[in-house]
Amino acid sequence: MTAMKKVEAASDLEIVITRLIDAPVARVWRAWTDNAEIVKWWGPHGFADETEKREFKPGGHWRHTMIGPDGTRFPNYATYKEIEENKRIVLVNAGSKEDAEKGVGFRSEITFKAVGNKTEITMRSVFPTAAMREHVVKEFKAIEGGHQTLSRLAARVEGDFVMFRMVGAPRERVWRAWTSEKELGAWMGPKGAETGYAKLDFRVGGSYHYMNKYAGKEMWGLATYEAINKPSELVFVQQFSDKDRGLSVHPLSPTWPKRLRTTVHLQDFGAKTLISLYWKPLAPTEAEAKTFEQAMDGMKGGWGGSFDRLDEFLKGGE
Repeated sequence: MTAMKKVEAASDLEIVITRLIDAPVARVWRAWTDNAEIVKWWGPHGFADETEKREFKPGGHWRHTMIGPDGTRFPNYATYKEIEENKRIVLVNAGSKEDAEKGVGFRSEITFKAVGNKTEITMRSVFPTAAMREHVVKEFKAIEGGHQTLSRLAARVEGDFVMFRMVGAPRERVWRAWTSEKELGAWMGPKGAETGYAKLDFRVGGSYHYMNKYAGKEMWGLATYEAINKPSELVFVQQFSDKDRGLSVHPLSPTWPKRLRTTVHLQDFGAKTLISLYWKPLAPTEAEAKTFEQAMDGMKGGWGGSFDRLDEFLKGGE
């Protein structure tokens, strides 16, 4: 009796991730094809990339190491098979050069489609077996990682600010620090700031109204919550305000964007938590967009100071 070979459905072999990015195809293509750019956004939240060699041409190789937020190193070796400018990239991925030589790996196809002045990008990964697909989904969280990678790409080409920070407390504890009126007032704000007023209405549509005393000035702010997904994601719109909750301007920078969307992701890393922060101006004027772009280095210091305060606060226990 002859055993019948199981035929695996295409859906059992593939991972397909699509995202609409607010940038033209030429800009998104450059982010993928410029060696200096791709290392600035490639990989899931908190990852860095060290590229030893990258030849972006059919038959060329990309030898690089992805470094996780906890320092774990993941060697990667890819070979480019097909390249159609502004349209399509096909490559074969392997864990290492040795794996590639043994034929171990999977095929990726990235397509770029213009949608008006935006770009629809699709990453399709095809695995030799359903078991291998299942392995990378469970062990390496490939689907979540793919979405995070495209989030970083979108932020890169759309001009958003992105920052990652590991803090020494479990996610549930960090969530409480972001969602409690008393705790927010204890750490939110740059180093040297003191919270003089805080009122939290924590719900979608609710707000956090606060005042920080900093550099000899009272700085009022208002954050309005757009999404709350416990214990992993917060989305809120921030603006400078006044004691009556009105819209105000940055007291030290009049051309600072009036409203910004803040997205905060919290991710488990054992007893620690990775915070991924995205900051995006909403409908900025040309002057506001320029001010935001030029202030990127300062934002690292400002948010870095807040995260330093958060880390110290979390070390203090409750």
